[in-house]
Amino acid sequence: MKKIKETVKNTYDGFINVLKGLGSDKDARQYKSFVKGLRITQALANNLYTYNWLASKVVDIPVNDALRKWRIINISDAEKKEQFEQAEKDYGIKSKLSRALKWSRVFGGSAIIAIIEGQDPSEPLAVDDIQEGSLKNFVVLDRYNIHPGTINRDILSGNFGKPDYYMVSRKGKNIHHSRVLKFHGIIPTILELEANNYWGVSVFTKMWEAISDSQITSQAIANLVYESSIDVYRIDGFNNLIANQKDELAIKRLKLASEMKSVINGIALDKNDEYEKKQLTFAGLPDIDDRFIQKVSGASNIPVTRLIGISPSGMNATGESDMYNYYDDVQALQENDIRPKLEWLDTIMSMSLFKDPEPIDFTFKALKQLTETEQAEVDLKKAQRDQIYLGENVIEPTDSMSSLAEAGTYPTIDEERVEQEKNAEELDPDFGDLD
Repeated sequence: MKKIKETVKNTYDGFINVLKGLGSDKDARQYKSFVKGLRITQALANNLYTYNWLASKVVDIPVNDALRKWRIINISDAEKKEQFEQAEKDYGIKSKLSRALKWSRVFGGSAIIAIIEGQDPSEPLAVDDIQEGSLKNFVVLDRYNIHPGTINRDILSGNFGKPDYYMVSRKGKNIHHSRVLKFHGIIPTILELEANNYWGVSVFTKMWEAISDSQITSQAIANLVYESSIDVYRIDGFNNLIANQKDELAIKRLKLASEMKSVINGIALDKNDEYEKKQLTFAGLPDIDDRFIQKVSGASNIPVTRLIGISPSGMNATGESDMYNYYDDVQALQENDIRPKLEWLDTIMSMSLFKDPEPIDFTFKALKQLTETEQAEVDLKKAQRDQIYLGENVIEPTDSMSSLAEAGTYPTIDEERVEQEKNAEELDPDFGDLD
């Protein structure tokens, strides 16, 4: 304690008031500190995600929202676009990406390994040498099933501070880092990164107290509900029965009174006995439960509206501002984390699909889902805009059709029909002329 006291005094920076004890040895704040909390083990993370509804929501919701509307592939060649989108489904890109993101949040890390025929897994990935049809699979593993090797300490290397090789559990074979798409979970400090064998930490690390407190509070309230109605019996001579070791007779008396109450919808007692029914009230308990849910919401950056589907309380509270902030966070997840990983996956797929591969560009679809009324208003404004631009010869009819095809507004207007109309425009210069 003396050593801690001296350390704190040497690092103290603030006001001192000798009379009030502020900043002196009597000031309790000089001895405060912060110690690390519970380390989330593989078993604890697995149990939380698998068996606890609130913990699983904290993991799933941001990932599901980021991938829910998916993306729009921008490939000019309609045939190539269709082929690429079909390969995306065949390889299960969306589901595997979702699994890797969720496992990284649960365990603090995961990885996707590219299985390419004709290349040695222990050698660097030669993207330009990927043969057509050589991509066999993408395998998803959590951090406990793939282990980093020796860390690269060459400061001039592009892989500095990262392992050059990984080893898959039960396989026993090295895989070069260029073939491993790594998901880190929550990125901690270098100290924690090294302690976690160069993986991140679980999202539960910072939310353990909020989740556990919320669940314990809900369980305590549920137990109170079971005891909300209590029967109180005042039986003449009851204490004498207990004192004379006639417990069985006393229990039989209470049991008989309870059974008679259910049979005759009333209760029969001796003249000197009394019966009272006490009902507990729960005023204020829902507010307490909500407070703990709000702490989970704050810890996870997921609005209560999205987390458990309950509208926020208070005057003029709609939760719209919270949802807009949340959508900003999800968009940051898409652009900063998901996009680079999709680009890596797309490059490998493209090299395996096409003889003359081209860079794959894509855009994420809007996160917010419009109501039918909102969508109708948007469509009307777009139609009015297109009508004005067509009248001014700013755009061609196929430009408007392409926009409708991309949005999927009409089932009969697709990319193939747009291509046909464009070819018709080229053959007939007066095609689409309104005059």
